[in-house]
Amino acid sequence: MAHDYNVPLTVLSITPTRDNDAAPGGRLPDKHSRLFCGKTLDEWTMIQLWSSQSITHKIFVCETYEHMKKLAEPAVKYDVELMVRPASMLHPLNDSGSIVGTWAFKKALEKDWCSLITTPLVVTPCRPPGFFDAMVSFYQQKIGNPDYTRQDALVYAGYASDITSFEIENGKGKQLGQAYLNKNYKLRSTKFSHFVAATWWYEAYLTLQQSRHDVALHPIFYDIEPWMDCHIDTEDEWKEAEFWFREKILSQGEQCYERYRWGWENK
Repeated sequence: MAHDYNVPLTVLSITPTRDNDAAPGGRLPDKHSRLFCGKTLDEWTMIQLWSSQSITHKIFVCETYEHMKKLAEPAVKYDVELMVRPASMLHPLNDSGSIVGTWAFKKALEKDWCSLITTPLVVTPCRPPGFFDAMVSFYQQKIGNPDYTRQDALVYAGYASDITSFEIENGKGKQLGQAYLNKNYKLRSTKFSHFVAATWWYEAYLTLQQSRHDVALHPIFYDIEPWMDCHIDTEDEWKEAEFWFREKILSQGEQCYERYRWGWENK
Protein backbone atom coordinates (compact mmCIF):
# COMPACT_ATOMS: atom_id res chain seq x y z
CA MET A 1 0.00 0.00 0.00
CA ALA A 2 2.00 2.97 -1.31
CA HIS A 3 1.47 6.33 -3.01
CA ASP A 4 2.81 7.62 -6.34
CA TYR A 5 6.43 7.75 -5.12
CA ASN A 6 6.15 4.15 -3.91
CA VAL A 7 6.43 5.19 -0.27
CA PRO A 8 4.26 3.01 2.00
CA LEU A 9 1.21 4.75 3.44
CA THR A 10 1.12 5.13 7.20
CA VAL A 11 -2.18 5.22 9.07
CA LEU A 12 -2.53 6.96 12.44
CA SER A 13 -5.30 6.10 14.90
CA ILE A 14 -6.18 8.34 17.86
CA THR A 15 -8.54 7.13 20.58
CA PRO A 16 -9.54 9.33 23.54
CA THR A 17 -10.66 7.29 26.53
CA ARG A 18 -12.03 7.90 30.03
CA ASP A 19 -11.14 6.85 33.58
CA ASN A 20 -14.48 5.96 35.13
CA ASP A 21 -12.85 5.13 38.48
CA ALA A 22 -11.76 8.75 38.88
CA ALA A 23 -14.66 10.50 37.16
CA PRO A 24 -17.71 8.29 36.49
CA GLY A 25 -19.72 9.32 33.44
CA GLY A 26 -23.22 10.68 33.90
CA ARG A 27 -25.04 8.33 31.51
CA LEU A 28 -23.29 4.99 32.12
CA PRO A 29 -20.88 5.49 35.05
CA ASP A 30 -18.81 2.31 34.68
CA LYS A 31 -18.74 2.19 30.87
CA HIS A 32 -14.93 2.20 30.58
CA SER A 33 -14.20 -0.12 33.48
CA ARG A 34 -16.81 -2.91 33.26
CA LEU A 35 -16.23 -5.98 31.12
CA PHE A 36 -17.77 -6.19 27.66
CA CYS A 37 -17.81 -9.82 26.48
CA GLY A 38 -14.92 -10.57 28.83
CA LYS A 39 -12.68 -7.54 28.18
CA THR A 40 -12.92 -3.78 28.67
CA LEU A 41 -13.91 -1.61 25.72
CA ASP A 42 -10.38 -0.15 25.77
CA GLU A 43 -8.79 -3.57 25.38
CA TRP A 44 -11.13 -4.67 22.58
CA THR A 45 -10.28 -1.52 20.62
CA MET A 46 -6.56 -2.07 21.17
CA ILE A 47 -6.91 -5.66 19.90
CA GLN A 48 -8.84 -4.53 16.82
CA LEU A 49 -6.20 -1.91 15.97
CA TRP A 50 -3.35 -4.35 16.67
CA SER A 51 -4.88 -6.93 14.32
CA SER A 52 -5.03 -4.40 11.45
CA GLN A 53 -2.40 -4.46 8.73
CA SER A 54 -3.10 -0.79 7.88
CA ILE A 55 -2.85 0.93 11.26
CA THR A 56 0.82 1.76 11.76
CA HIS A 57 0.67 4.13 14.76
CA LYS A 58 -1.84 3.67 17.58
CA ILE A 59 -2.44 6.34 20.24
CA PHE A 60 -4.75 6.20 23.27
CA VAL A 61 -5.23 9.49 25.12
CA CYS A 62 -5.58 8.98 28.89
CA GLU A 63 -6.97 11.44 31.41
CA THR A 64 -4.20 11.26 34.04
CA TYR A 65 -0.95 9.42 34.74
CA GLU A 66 -2.86 7.14 37.11
CA HIS A 67 -5.22 6.32 34.28
CA MET A 68 -2.26 5.63 32.00
CA LYS A 69 -0.87 3.13 34.51
CA LYS A 70 -4.17 1.19 34.38
CA LEU A 71 -3.87 0.83 30.59
CA ALA A 72 -0.12 0.16 30.56
CA GLU A 73 -0.29 -3.65 30.41
CA PRO A 74 -2.62 -4.01 27.38
CA ALA A 75 -0.91 -1.03 25.70
CA VAL A 76 2.45 -2.80 25.81
CA LYS A 77 0.87 -6.05 24.65
CA TYR A 78 -0.85 -4.44 21.64
CA ASP A 79 1.80 -1.84 20.77
CA VAL A 80 -0.26 1.23 21.69
CA GLU A 81 1.29 4.58 22.61
CA LEU A 82 -0.30 6.20 25.66
CA MET A 83 -0.57 9.97 25.97
CA VAL A 84 -1.84 11.95 28.97
CA ARG A 85 -3.95 14.99 28.17
CA PRO A 86 -3.17 18.35 29.82
CA ALA A 87 -4.82 18.80 33.22
CA SER A 88 -6.76 21.81 31.93
CA MET A 89 -8.39 19.52 29.38
CA LEU A 90 -10.14 17.68 32.22
CA HIS A 91 -12.39 20.71 32.76
CA PRO A 92 -15.97 19.85 31.66
CA LEU A 93 -15.95 22.67 29.09
CA ASN A 94 -12.94 21.09 27.36
CA ASP A 95 -13.85 17.47 27.88
CA SER A 96 -14.99 16.29 24.48
CA GLY A 97 -13.54 13.70 22.14
CA SER A 98 -12.88 16.21 19.37
CA ILE A 99 -10.81 18.55 21.55
CA VAL A 100 -8.76 15.71 23.02
CA GLY A 101 -8.32 14.12 19.59
CA THR A 102 -7.17 17.40 18.05
CA TRP A 103 -4.56 17.87 20.77
CA ALA A 104 -3.21 14.32 20.33
CA PHE A 105 -3.25 14.68 16.53
CA LYS A 106 -1.01 17.75 16.69
CA LYS A 107 1.34 16.10 19.20
CA ALA A 108 1.64 13.02 16.98
CA LEU A 109 2.51 15.09 13.90
CA GLU A 110 5.36 16.73 15.80
CA LYS A 111 7.09 13.35 15.80
CA ASP A 112 6.31 11.98 12.35
CA TRP A 113 3.95 12.30 9.41
CA CYS A 114 1.16 9.82 8.73
CA SER A 115 -0.68 9.68 5.41
CA LEU A 116 -4.12 8.75 6.74
CA ILE A 117 -5.94 9.13 10.04
CA THR A 118 -8.83 7.44 11.82
CA THR A 119 -10.22 8.11 15.30
CA PRO A 120 -11.89 4.90 16.53
CA LEU A 121 -13.89 5.35 19.73
CA VAL A 122 -13.89 2.58 22.33
CA VAL A 123 -17.66 2.99 22.73
CA THR A 124 -18.29 1.76 19.17
CA PRO A 125 -16.91 -1.75 19.63
CA CYS A 126 -18.60 -3.80 16.88
CA ARG A 127 -15.75 -3.86 14.34
CA PRO A 128 -15.09 -7.31 12.87
CA PRO A 129 -11.58 -8.51 11.96
CA GLY A 130 -10.30 -6.65 8.90
CA PHE A 131 -12.64 -3.68 9.38
CA PHE A 132 -9.95 -0.99 9.27
CA ASP A 133 -8.06 -2.63 6.40
CA ALA A 134 -11.23 -2.83 4.32
CA MET A 135 -11.96 0.88 4.94
CA VAL A 136 -8.43 1.92 3.99
CA SER A 137 -8.54 -0.26 0.86
CA PHE A 138 -11.88 1.30 -0.08
CA TYR A 139 -10.40 4.76 0.49
CA GLN A 140 -7.59 4.05 -1.95
CA GLN A 141 -9.96 2.64 -4.57
CA LYS A 142 -12.32 5.62 -4.42
CA ILE A 143 -9.95 8.51 -3.71
CA GLY A 144 -6.67 7.11 -5.00
CA ASN A 145 -3.50 8.87 -3.97
CA PRO A 146 -4.26 10.56 -0.65
CA ASP A 147 -1.50 13.12 -1.23
CA TYR A 148 -3.41 14.83 -4.01
CA THR A 149 -7.11 15.15 -4.62
CA ARG A 150 -9.46 17.99 -5.50
CA GLN A 151 -12.27 16.56 -3.38
CA ASP A 152 -12.85 15.98 0.31
CA ALA A 153 -10.32 13.29 1.15
CA LEU A 154 -12.73 11.52 3.49
CA VAL A 155 -14.50 8.17 3.66
CA TYR A 156 -17.33 7.67 6.18
CA ALA A 157 -18.90 4.37 7.11
CA GLY A 158 -22.71 4.41 6.98
CA TYR A 159 -25.68 2.19 6.23
CA ALA A 160 -28.90 2.44 4.22
CA SER A 161 -31.69 3.78 6.41
CA ASP A 162 -34.97 5.67 6.31
CA ILE A 163 -33.65 7.90 9.09
CA THR A 164 -30.53 9.59 7.86
CA SER A 165 -28.07 12.42 8.28
CA PHE A 166 -26.51 12.15 4.82
CA GLU A 167 -27.82 11.89 1.28
CA ILE A 168 -25.85 10.50 -1.65
CA GLU A 169 -25.46 13.02 -4.46
CA ASN A 170 -23.33 12.20 -7.52
CA GLY A 171 -21.83 9.26 -5.67
CA LYS A 172 -20.79 11.27 -2.60
CA GLY A 173 -22.43 12.06 0.72
CA LYS A 174 -24.15 15.39 1.26
CA GLN A 175 -24.84 16.42 4.84
CA LEU A 176 -28.46 17.27 5.60
CA GLY A 177 -29.70 19.83 8.07
CA GLN A 178 -31.59 17.23 10.10
CA ALA A 179 -32.66 13.62 10.05
CA TYR A 180 -35.91 12.87 8.26
CA LEU A 181 -37.94 9.98 6.90
CA ASN A 182 -37.53 9.01 3.27
CA LYS A 183 -37.65 5.75 1.30
CA ASN A 184 -34.82 6.85 -1.01
CA TYR A 185 -32.39 3.91 -1.22
CA LYS A 186 -29.47 6.35 -1.54
CA LEU A 187 -29.92 7.70 1.98
CA ARG A 188 -27.32 6.75 4.57
CA SER A 189 -27.32 6.94 8.35
CA THR A 190 -24.16 7.20 10.42
CA LYS A 191 -23.21 8.00 13.99
CA PHE A 192 -19.89 9.32 12.62
CA SER A 193 -18.16 6.51 14.45
CA HIS A 194 -15.94 5.23 11.64
CA PHE A 195 -14.00 7.25 9.09
CA VAL A 196 -10.68 7.42 7.25
CA ALA A 197 -9.28 10.74 6.06
CA ALA A 198 -6.11 12.07 4.47
CA THR A 199 -4.05 13.65 7.24
CA TRP A 200 -3.53 16.91 5.37
CA TRP A 201 -7.28 17.15 4.74
CA TYR A 202 -8.14 16.39 8.36
CA GLU A 203 -5.70 19.03 9.59
CA ALA A 204 -7.30 21.68 7.37
CA TYR A 205 -10.77 20.55 8.47
CA LEU A 206 -9.85 20.90 12.15
CA THR A 207 -8.46 24.38 11.56
CA LEU A 208 -11.67 25.50 9.90
CA GLN A 209 -13.83 23.81 12.53
CA GLN A 210 -11.98 25.51 15.38
CA SER A 211 -12.28 28.89 13.67
CA ARG A 212 -16.08 28.48 14.06
CA HIS A 213 -16.66 28.55 10.33
CA ASP A 214 -19.33 26.26 8.93
CA VAL A 215 -17.69 23.23 7.37
CA ALA A 216 -19.58 21.28 4.71
CA LEU A 217 -18.78 17.57 4.47
CA HIS A 218 -19.17 15.63 1.23
CA PRO A 219 -17.67 12.26 2.13
CA ILE A 220 -17.60 9.12 0.05
CA PHE A 221 -19.54 6.41 1.86
CA TYR A 222 -18.31 2.98 2.82
CA ASP A 223 -21.32 0.72 3.34
CA ILE A 224 -21.59 -1.14 6.64
CA GLU A 225 -24.30 -3.06 8.43
CA PRO A 226 -26.30 -1.19 11.10
CA TRP A 227 -24.96 -3.41 13.90
CA MET A 228 -21.41 -2.21 13.15
CA ASP A 229 -22.46 1.33 14.07
CA CYS A 230 -23.51 0.46 17.65
CA HIS A 231 -22.58 3.34 19.96
CA ILE A 232 -22.83 2.82 23.72
CA ASP A 233 -24.26 5.58 25.90
CA THR A 234 -27.02 3.75 27.80
CA GLU A 235 -27.59 0.36 29.45
CA ASP A 236 -29.85 -0.72 26.58
CA GLU A 237 -27.20 0.25 24.02
CA TRP A 238 -24.62 -1.72 26.02
CA LYS A 239 -26.82 -4.83 25.87
CA GLU A 240 -27.48 -4.36 22.15
CA ALA A 241 -23.79 -3.91 21.31
CA GLU A 242 -22.82 -6.92 23.43
CA PHE A 243 -25.45 -9.03 21.66
CA TRP A 244 -24.17 -8.13 18.19
CA PHE A 245 -20.55 -8.52 19.24
CA ARG A 246 -21.23 -12.09 20.37
CA GLU A 247 -23.52 -12.85 17.41
CA LYS A 248 -21.39 -11.42 14.58
CA ILE A 249 -17.81 -11.39 15.86
CA LEU A 250 -17.18 -13.84 18.69
CA SER A 251 -19.20 -16.44 16.77
CA GLN A 252 -16.10 -16.63 14.52
CA GLY A 253 -14.13 -17.81 17.56
CA GLU A 254 -12.58 -16.10 20.57
CA GLN A 255 -9.27 -15.70 18.73
CA CYS A 256 -10.70 -14.21 15.52
CA TYR A 257 -8.59 -11.03 15.68
CA GLU A 258 -5.41 -12.98 16.39
CA ARG A 259 -6.15 -15.32 13.47
CA TYR A 260 -6.75 -12.36 11.16
CA ARG A 261 -3.38 -10.83 12.09
CA TRP A 262 -1.66 -14.20 11.71
CA GLY A 263 -3.15 -14.43 8.19
CA TRP A 264 -1.62 -11.24 6.80
CA GLU A 265 1.64 -11.62 8.72
CA ASN A 266 2.25 -15.07 7.24
CA LYS A 267 1.30 -14.48 3.58
